Amino acid sequence: MTEKATIPEFPFHAFFTYQEVTDFVNSLASARPDLCRLSSLGKSREGREIHLLTITDYGSGSPEDKPGYLIHGNIHATELSGTHAALYTARQLLGDEECSALLRNIVFYIVPRLNPDGAEFVVTTSGPVRSRTDRSQPKPNTLYPEDVNGDGLILSMRQEHTDGAFVVDPEDSRLLIRRKADSEGPFYRVLPEGEIHQWDGTDHISINGRGFDWNRNWSYDWRPEPEQHGAGDFPFSEPEMRHIAEFIHDRPNLFGVLGYHTGPAAVLRPPSTGSDNDLDEKDVKIMEDLARIGAKHTEFPVIPVVKYHQKRGRDINLRGHFHNFGYHHLGLFVFEFELGIMKNSAGITTEQQFEVETNEDSEEQTRQLMRWWDEQEEREPIYHPWEPFQHPQLGKVEIGGFLRRHISGPTLPDLAKISAGTYKFTLEHARKHPWVTLEDVQADAVGDRVFRIRARVANRGEFPTHVSNKGRGLRRLRPVRVEFHPAEGVKLLSDQGHRSLGHLGGITDSRSLEWFVSAPKHKNELCEILIFGGAGGNTRCSVKTP
Repeated sequence: MTEKATIPEFPFHAFFTYQEVTDFVNSLASARPDLCRLSSLGKSREGREIHLLTITDYGSGSPEDKPGYLIHGNIHATELSGTHAALYTARQLLGDEECSALLRNIVFYIVPRLNPDGAEFVVTTSGPVRSRTDRSQPKPNTLYPEDVNGDGLILSMRQEHTDGAFVVDPEDSRLLIRRKADSEGPFYRVLPEGEIHQWDGTDHISINGRGFDWNRNWSYDWRPEPEQHGAGDFPFSEPEMRHIAEFIHDRPNLFGVLGYHTGPAAVLRPPSTGSDNDLDEKDVKIMEDLARIGAKHTEFPVIPVVKYHQKRGRDINLRGHFHNFGYHHLGLFVFEFELGIMKNSAGITTEQQFEVETNEDSEEQTRQLMRWWDEQEEREPIYHPWEPFQHPQLGKVEIGGFLRRHISGPTLPDLAKISAGTYKFTLEHARKHPWVTLEDVQADAVGDRVFRIRARVANRGEFPTHVSNKGRGLRRLRPVRVEFHPAEGVKLLSDQGHRSLGHLGGITDSRSLEWFVSAPKHKNELCEILIFGGAGGNTRCSVKTP
């Protein structure tokens, strides 16, 4: 069996449970131990491992000494497509011969499922949760989603109610549309399937209790609730978020970060608050050019996060969001792919989804989705018919509607094509990494056991070692540092051994260095030169007598 055949193909046939994710990452690590190691960021709140794949050519050096690229997916529980896209990239990196040179020079860190607890809830029930719902202290009159009719799914409940905001769609009886002043009954209220904790029998029913959105829990420009919904108690208050924050800040070699989400298909770039005018002008141009590479490979529109909204809406300001954290705190060019939703697969473009102006426009798009779904020979279970049920608290209801785990992403065949495109973007982005090298190392005798040692430290990668102009002033992106260690018995004659070189620009920037040492007779080893290049990686060299 060939080496390539031992690498498992990634199956786009169903969303993965936690155990299936675990089995697949183990199979990757087992298939190519020379390229892939499996570890964990830490445990989730419920005790699941947050899997980390570290992919590089281990024969060419330690991962910590190479420029690093981080990919994370499934921070939002229902956005299961992110796990697939991340795992597809991991699999391709191991099986793609064209990546051999790249993996010799850089390391990929892949966290396919940052939120294993929330994702498991969605995979197994299709229930509603953003990142996490706090059920530790249930509140009275609060409905917590659960499977009350025993069919294994958490769907929606509709119940006839005088003040109900919905009526059956006269054009498609499977759907509900907004009630108008001249609408004829019956009228329905809609709730998630579940039971109401300590219900007092009134209509004052809250949904879900306190919810968390981990993409509002990053550190930059964090705001407390209620100013920013889902923000948590403080930056990185969620254990899973704290794990990834510690991982990131422990790795000065990171030069790029990519996140996977599902929403109307788009390549998202910073900023997530304010406007482009708040960012360095040159950085904006570079980010836009990089994002357009993603657009080329996916045919998605490029959209700054602040503009990711319907046409009539105001610019959004997301506090504690990944994009501003990645740019302002890390100094990197960071991106997110919104991998699409089922409407995109139905032919309703992102632009059309954002052009919606009225409830009627939105309802017509949902009808279009259902018409498309009806025509599919092999179709994913995005909808469940309404079925009567005697609820233990509410009495007569009907349970059915859309399955969130499928409606929240594209079809799996579409996802396979999209993942191939995002993988191509990842390679192009990663190939622009900074790359600090030690060149032209030479030792010459200039006197009786006196030697002159010369070397050139260069950045031969496209990005500077500070990656962005923003990064130039951040402590996290470390300038290039040289350590000069004379061998035992060798004496440094120069006035300076260690050097701080500052940052190096891309491709053509270098520094020439020179030292003088004296060495005892019959001493071959002169010194060791260590280069700490931050995002450009580390390298070293031992120098001997000529």
